[in-house]
Amino acid sequence: MTSAAIVMVTVFAGFVFLSLVEMKQMGFGLAVAVLLDAFLVRIMILPSALTLLGRASWWPSRTMRRAQAQPTGAAGSPVREAPQAAVPSSPPV
Repeated sequence: MTSAAIVMVTVFAGFVFLSLVEMKQMGFGLAVAVLLDAFLVRIMILPSALTLLGRASWWPSRTMRRAQAQPTGAAGSPVREAPQAAVPSSPPV
């Protein structure tokens, strides 16, 4: 569990000791939600999904690879090749 999750759970759990019932419910709900996210999702589900997907989880999709391969200009539009100017041939010497 990350230190940010520990701090958030501690703060939200502190709401449980207030006198307002609504604040108690909100504090408990948020503390449980952060615990579930930090423990179940980040420690168990995400590494399992990455293991099951293998190398496919680290490669961009076909559309993203195509977009990255196409050069773009300053405004993000595709760069067009400039037409080649006709070069006058030098006179024979």
